[in-house]
Order: sequence, then structure tokens, then C-alpha cells
Amino acid sequence: MIRSFQTLALGAVIMALLSGCWDMKSIQDTNYVAALGYDFQDGKYVVYAQLLDFSNVSKPDFSKGGAAGNVWSGKEEGITVVDAMNRLYKTSQQRVFWGQVSSIVFSQEALKHGALQYLDGLIRFREIRYTQWVYGTNEPIDRLFTVTPFFNLSPLASILHQPEDNYRQRSYIRPLRLHKMVSQLREPGNSLLLPMLAIDGEVWKKNDKPDRKLVVAGIYVLTQHNDPVFVKDSELTGLRWMEAHSRRGDLVISKDGQPSASMSIENIRADIRFDEQGGSNRFSVRFSCTATIAEMLEGMTEQEIEQETIKAISSQIRQTFEHGREKGLDLFHLNHELYRQHFPIWSRLTHNGTTPLEDYTLGSIEVSVDLLHSGMYRITKQPKNQY
Repeated sequence: MIRSFQTLALGAVIMALLSGCWDMKSIQDTNYVAALGYDFQDGKYVVYAQLLDFSNVSKPDFSKGGAAGNVWSGKEEGITVVDAMNRLYKTSQQRVFWGQVSSIVFSQEALKHGALQYLDGLIRFREIRYTQWVYGTNEPIDRLFTVTPFFNLSPLASILHQPEDNYRQRSYIRPLRLHKMVSQLREPGNSLLLPMLAIDGEVWKKNDKPDRKLVVAGIYVLTQHNDPVFVKDSELTGLRWMEAHSRRGDLVISKDGQPSASMSIENIRADIRFDEQGGSNRFSVRFSCTATIAEMLEGMTEQEIEQETIKAISSQIRQTFEHGREKGLDLFHLNHELYRQHFPIWSRLTHNGTTPLEDYTLGSIEVSVDLLHSGMYRITKQPKNQY
């Protein structure tokens, strides 16, 4: 009995000495950086930081039509990247946490200076991971960070932080993560295709006033030998057919020079082969996909639809290749494919990687299309005139 009383007394004393979670920080007591921006001006490194109000975002009743989440954009400069980041602490008011960074944006000047120079101090820090989305831009980065999505949703619901949903519906320019960027920049003979983020204030209006939205307007092509080159999206119509992870592409086919049908292209697969016969460095492409009819404007047979789809895809691939060759760019990673598949040939043609592969052409493009279905109407059915 006495022993039990002593045990209870000792337990009460120990519990009284416990201080609880004395060092726990509430969400509102920390500044969370959601995006980083890098620039280079007047010989100094410039760092931008986007802060979000996570206490508002985390509320369970925060939904469409609610109060818009607040966004802050900060800017500092320093003699190194980490020096500029440390200067942000002077005005941060509270502790800054970097573990929520989900995207990184490089200005065009930063890309010219060398993207990898900005990453050393970043990826050494234990709070930062290799999973951020990366972009290039020619917009003012602080202005870019203040653009918000529809319906007063959190800025985390924008292309800047979540590009995958948009890419699944329109597989045009593939999003890129930081670890892929670092590895591809170091791969011999590789061209890095960095998505270019811009602001579009012409498409949408809110209450009859322009409503700015983010858009991937093209790519910056980065190589080990040249400065970054911008290619606008209108010159990249064939790039989506050569990307290994393209989910879905839309395509308009014609008949007698007039638009006749809209197609939805899926299950995309492209194989690249190299042919050195006759001293000609020539690549060929074998492409396959499935297709469904999304819209029928003119009566066409199944064979006509397949032929016109094959013609359109083949034409877009060749046009994009030619656009790249005019600018000295390897948009289809043919140089790197040669390195991976035929290293001795690549080593000889590029002098062991010291010079880029230049003397090459695109030969045959074989396209195979499997037309799955035409929706709720027959293929040859003419649209009715209801007026």
C-alpha cells in the first residue's frame, strides 16, 4: 500500500515537471517560402521569394468563392546566391522555412550566367529537396509571383506550382523538375528544354476587367556549348509527338485545304534510329498512337481520316525539326540518342563531346495511327443544319 502511494506521488511530481510542447511553432508563426526566383543584374545575384498565407490555405472551409489567399513577393541581392537569400532574413519578421518550396524560376539573364551556379547552395541546404518544378521567364519575377488562379483559390493551384493537371489535358510542353534539370544539363550531347513561364492578360476577364493568368509560352533550350535560346510554342507543334511522356494531344486535320475534323491523340510512342550508311548522318522516326474523333466538320471515311492524321503528324514533326535546325538547336535530343545508342560513332563525330553534332538530317518518318472510335456518331455521318 505504501509502495503504491509512493509510486503515485512520484508520478505526480514527474507530471508536474513536464513542460509540454514548449517549443512547438504554430503555422502562423512561420514564413513559408513557396517559390524562388533567380536573376543576375549588375554583377550581383538577385533572389526573389514568394510567401503564401498557409494559415488561410489550410482551413477546411477554404474553397471556391472564399477570400483570396494573400501573396507576398520579396527581393534581395548579394555577391553570392546564398548571400542574397540570407539578406531576406532582415525583413522576414519571423522564422523562414524553405521546405515548402515547390517551384524555381530563372530569369533569362540568370540562364545566360549559368543555371547550375544558382543551385549549389540551394541543394546543399537540408530543407530543400530536388523535386521543385523549374521554369525560365523573361517577365519580372516579382510580378510573376503575384498572379493568382481562378475563384480565389490558393496560388498553389496555378501552373507555377501544379503544372501536371494542365499537361495531362494539353501535352504540349512537358513540365520539368529540378533533379531532371540537374541531370540533363550534365548529360553529354543533351539539350535541356526548360519551360518558359509568361503572363497572359488577354484571354480571361473578371467582371469585364482583364484577369492575368500564367501560361507556358515556349521553351528555353540550354546546352553546354551555347547561350539559352527561346523557342515559342507555335514552333513546337511536333515536339509533343516526340516526348516519351506525352499524355494527350489535339490535332486538326484537313480535307481539300479546309479543316475537316478534330482528333484526340493518345498512347503516343516515338522511336528514333540512326543510319550512317553512305556517309550520311541520318535519323529516322517511327511513331505510333491511338486516335479518337472529337469533332467532325466534313464527311470522311475511316481511311481518309487515318491518312490525313498520318500526314499532319509527320508534317508537324518535320517542321519542328527544321525550326530547330535553323536556330542550331537539337529539339528532339538526337545528339543524346546517338550518344546512348552508338557511343563510338557519337565520340568520333563530336570529337568525344568537345563539339556538338551538326552534320545530320531527319530522314523517313513512319507514322502508324489506330483509330479507336468516332464518339456517338458514325464516321461518315454529316452534321445536320439546325438553322
